[in-house]
Amino acid sequence: METVRAEQNISEKQYIVGMESADQREVLEEEREEQTGTEEINANGEDNLKDNNMIPLVLTEEEAEELAEDPGVAFVEEDVCVRASTGKTERGTEGAGWHKKEIKRIKKNRAAEEWNIRMIHGDQRKQEKKKEKRKSKEKRKIRIAVLDSGVDHANDIHLAETISLVPGEEGMSPLFMDGTGHGNSVAGLIAAEENGEGITGVAPDAEIYSYRVLDDDNCAPVSRVVEAIYMAVDRKVDIINMSFGVDTYSEALAQAVKDASASGILVIAASGNTGEKGVQYPAALEETMAVGSVDKDGDVADSSSVGKEVEIVAPGELVRSTGVLGEEIVSSGTSLAAPQVAGVAALIWEKDPDMPADFVRALLNESANGYGDQEQYGNGLVDARYALEHYEEFKKKYKKNKETKLEENKEKVLSFEDTGCVEGSWATDDHGDMIPSGRINVQKGARFNDLKEDRYVEHYGKTKNDNIYTFRGMIDNPWWHGYQKTNYVAAYIYETKLANQMQYGGTVSVTKGLSSKVKEEINADLAVLKKYWSKELASGKVTKQAKRDFVWGMAIHTLTDTFAHSAYVWGKKDKKWVHLVHKPENAYQKRQDYAVADTTKAYPERWQDARRAVYGAMCQYEKTVHPAGTHNEFRYVQDSDSYRLGNIYENVMAVAGTAAATKFLGSNHSTK
Repeated sequence: METVRAEQNISEKQYIVGMESADQREVLEEEREEQTGTEEINANGEDNLKDNNMIPLVLTEEEAEELAEDPGVAFVEEDVCVRASTGKTERGTEGAGWHKKEIKRIKKNRAAEEWNIRMIHGDQRKQEKKKEKRKSKEKRKIRIAVLDSGVDHANDIHLAETISLVPGEEGMSPLFMDGTGHGNSVAGLIAAEENGEGITGVAPDAEIYSYRVLDDDNCAPVSRVVEAIYMAVDRKVDIINMSFGVDTYSEALAQAVKDASASGILVIAASGNTGEKGVQYPAALEETMAVGSVDKDGDVADSSSVGKEVEIVAPGELVRSTGVLGEEIVSSGTSLAAPQVAGVAALIWEKDPDMPADFVRALLNESANGYGDQEQYGNGLVDARYALEHYEEFKKKYKKNKETKLEENKEKVLSFEDTGCVEGSWATDDHGDMIPSGRINVQKGARFNDLKEDRYVEHYGKTKNDNIYTFRGMIDNPWWHGYQKTNYVAAYIYETKLANQMQYGGTVSVTKGLSSKVKEEINADLAVLKKYWSKELASGKVTKQAKRDFVWGMAIHTLTDTFAHSAYVWGKKDKKWVHLVHKPENAYQKRQDYAVADTTKAYPERWQDARRAVYGAMCQYEKTVHPAGTHNEFRYVQDSDSYRLGNIYENVMAVAGTAAATKFLGSNHSTK
């Protein structure tokens, strides 16, 4: 983040300046217009920093010190970066607790639930669900904001909203929002659906509001986090989960968390993985529930940050969760402990959404199994069953006296000799970067097509003859965005062939339906990409397999974008099939109801089918015979009554012939 003024050779940094009033903020903004950095920090933001009298400015240290003396300035602080709470740091031994821990040893977890869910009795949700079915009144869903590295729409998590605040990602496909897998794993532990696929979250009925603040290095400036917190406040969420931390106190972050808490939100954060160095922020703030992590024996993890701020603990070592592109990952850290507490909080809140956040927080703490030293375990191990079994009793007492207590939870702690989980998805260095599986590079490739120009400039600098920007833009690059201007079926197939060639060599077989000009464009684009492999591939490992994975991801982007950029819906008033577009001011027609191409809630069947297409493509990618993609990955449109794909019949016919197109579509899918 540090830059140098060329003419003065003075070091500059990004700062957050808090003003005493809106009038004073406006004056400062005018005076230092050239030094503001909002656009660089908060893509897709909503001016929440400004609304709360905060301004991001690029300043020298001397300028910052002078500005802090201004009577209208409340604070000036460096806009430091928070990091995802993964990784390990060794620390000392634990102390004695409130009562002696008793364990129930389990040799191997043979239950349907993951070991961590069993340890916190999170499977209690099944019993609660049966009880709820007997009640006629349907309660609203609990809303949980996950501030993290994003959550993919392709996962089995109910997303109420998904936004990236990372610069250069304003138009990122919701199917590939998470750049590292960290956000998917956090959200999966909270709310992955109970559908027989992958894991089931603690509170699968919860609604997730996903705000991507962490970039592909799993870090974010505080200003971006503050913006996201206020977005969550505006959405009136019930819970905010933050699985990241920073050692430095931030006035801006503290104010945002305080405002969120005052609005009735329960704020939960990972304590960090710095061991005895202390609990990180925002977890260390009074308004936040700081969550530490324990291992399969219920012992506090060596990496878990300790201190008087630790409020509660949950499993965080070798925890299985949701990954990218339908895979599961095993990860460690307080990042994974915090969302399980958020899930239990949601289970409690579901019983009566009108109860305040303080009640939920108090019940979480009172029902926890407190068997360890308070600076390491806080109030103890979160226990969903104990909380729900004592819910009515505690609620009745709480209404009379908010300081009410429960009988101490002395349940035996489940201890697992064999969890069935082997770590391999996360590194243990200070940054907690993901060790890439094949799928993480596929995911990175699938995201690459949508990266904006300023992202490239940040990575590589801008050179006169550089055409690295040519991947983004539906009109200019239809072969990378599933746009009907070219044969998107043939483009997808050709791109997967090129991907396979990168690992296995040989020549690329003829792809019918694709013009020589388009082939040349695709080849030229990939030739440019070769200069940037080390920057774009996970961990920078430029292997043949990594390159194949990345280009396969780019091809999958082409496939899935078709369901956004080439989709038509029947206009009842228009009496014809109408092409969905992005924004009315940039579109072929001015109708707002058709400017919803990238809106997942508009004609949602498109996104369900795009998700199914991803899985179909991944099946092709993983076959041992290494085939290319096929037109069959587009087949899901044939089941739809709500939308059609432009030129789909003609495109399939050009690739596979008239008989195949007729059989493939089943009925007339013309949009004419």
